[in-house]
Amino acid sequence: MKLGNKLTVLGTAVLLTATMCLAQTKTEPAKAAAAKPAKATTHVMSGTVESVSGSGAGTSIVIKGSKSTDKPITLMFDAATTKTGDLVQGAKVNAHYRVDNGHNIATSITATAAKPAAKK
Repeated sequence: MKLGNKLTVLGTAVLLTATMCLAQTKTEPAKAAAAKPAKATTHVMSGTVESVSGSGAGTSIVIKGSKSTDKPITLMFDAATTKTGDLVQGAKVNAHYRVDNGHNIATSITATAAKPAAKK
């Protein structure tokens, strides 16, 4: 009987030790990962300027993608947006942008002059 009591006590001690080890699992890596800001995903598109409105940091531009199935995308500018070329209707553009709170914010945009209409 004493051997049975010793085994019971030993088994209980093992279970308690294992339970305490599991309860002390570190969660710092999860906290560290959550503390790092997520890197913003940058998108790239090429197309033709359909319209431009506003000026300076308040400018917004609608670009129609190069493919016939592409839907127009509206990009908004902020103070950090870099612009190269003349952004006018019909100009070909290459735009880099990020999505911020549901808005497409242009990070950089390069425009080349629109091709003149062919003479008849």
